[in-house]
Amino acid sequence: MNDNKLIVGGSLTDALTGKYDFSLKSVIEQSFNVTKSHLGSLLGGFLILFGINVLMVLVLINFFSLESFENSLELQFVTSIIQAVINAPLLGGLMLMGIKHSVDIKTKATQVFDGFQRLMPLIVVSLIATVLNIILTLLLGQLHPNLGLLGSLYLTVVLALAMPLVIERGTSPLNALYYSFRITHYKLPKFIVLFLLIMGALFLAIIPFGLGLIWMLPMIYNLIGVVYKEIIGVTIINNDDPEPSDNISI
Repeated sequence: MNDNKLIVGGSLTDALTGKYDFSLKSVIEQSFNVTKSHLGSLLGGFLILFGINVLMVLVLINFFSLESFENSLELQFVTSIIQAVINAPLLGGLMLMGIKHSVDIKTKATQVFDGFQRLMPLIVVSLIATVLNIILTLLLGQLHPNLGLLGSLYLTVVLALAMPLVIERGTSPLNALYYSFRITHYKLPKFIVLFLLIMGALFLAIIPFGLGLIWMLPMIYNLIGVVYKEIIGVTIINNDDPEPSDNISI
């Protein structure tokens, strides 16, 4: 590694061999504290993401009726693919912001577009994950609807680190998917519990007219950043400034 770069947190090499651990309480507390300091930029990034998705829906309903969506699995599949392609770089940007926040680097809402630096790799990861999710959900759903949901939950958990690996470490799409699958399986029960806690918190956040989402959505991406830092580590530029570098190695 270059002398002006250092890794804060975990190690990818150790993570790939299962030589890591993380405390659920610790990562949740860290992400809560990080969100207190870095709420505005992620919230702004989510507003940008939301606006782009609203625009996408408006365009689609000009071409297809709601009845067409409800009655056509093929159209639902194509729509999911389009959504995955459009959202991939933006979600990557949000994840990069969360990773930066985990090492106390300030961000701006417009950095949600930083995911375009890894546009094609992020799209490939998103497409593969989306197609696998759809196929597994449909196949298991034929046996029992709940099995389809469990399959979707499983894939979401085991591939959760793929996009962060692409956006922060520059890992190739297939390697990122494999690394994420391998790393998460060492502590799979803990990852599943963390995911269920997130889902429960999201449900509670929706109850008061959705106002809780103002806090929970940014916190989730900060949580991803904290977990990534603890397990894999964040490569930052060491320029001997008293404040953390404005850049991480991407």
